[in-house]
Amino acid sequence: MVNCKLCSKTVSREDKTKIVCVTCQNLFHVKCTKIDSTDLEGLKETSKKWRCSDCELLSGTLPAAESSSILDLLRGLTEEVRELKSKLQGIDELKEIKEALQKQAELSFENMDRLLKIETLLEEQKTHVENLTIENNKLKTKISELEIRLNFTEQNLLDRR
Repeated sequence: MVNCKLCSKTVSREDKTKIVCVTCQNLFHVKCTKIDSTDLEGLKETSKKWRCSDCELLSGTLPAAESSSILDLLRGLTEEVRELKSKLQGIDELKEIKEALQKQAELSFENMDRLLKIETLLEEQKTHVENLTIENNKLKTKISELEIRLNFTEQNLLDRR
């Protein structure tokens, strides 16, 4: 598959709506060349050769050797432009990826901040639970001591009777 030299869209060699420049051999869509159907039929009937506008300009003003080298230069430039377009497209895609990664990084930092706050709260709760456990153990000890004293006091009272 080859691209039309005017619109850069695909033109197949079998395509009935194509025309070939006799000088540069490039393919064109007929509609891109602005050749009307009458002129196209005339070209086919008379077997006349058609030249694209670039070759037409060059054929009247330059010797064939210069014309050919300029056409080669134009073909090379056209190819370079296509390559640059492709590279620019790749750069645009990379920019989109970079932006997406930056957003993900920002979300990650926000989540990290949240996790640090949660960790701080958990540490505070752990300390509070440890303090309550210590206090609970002290109270259990005190209750045990009081039960012993109460039992002792009750025993003394019973013994006095």
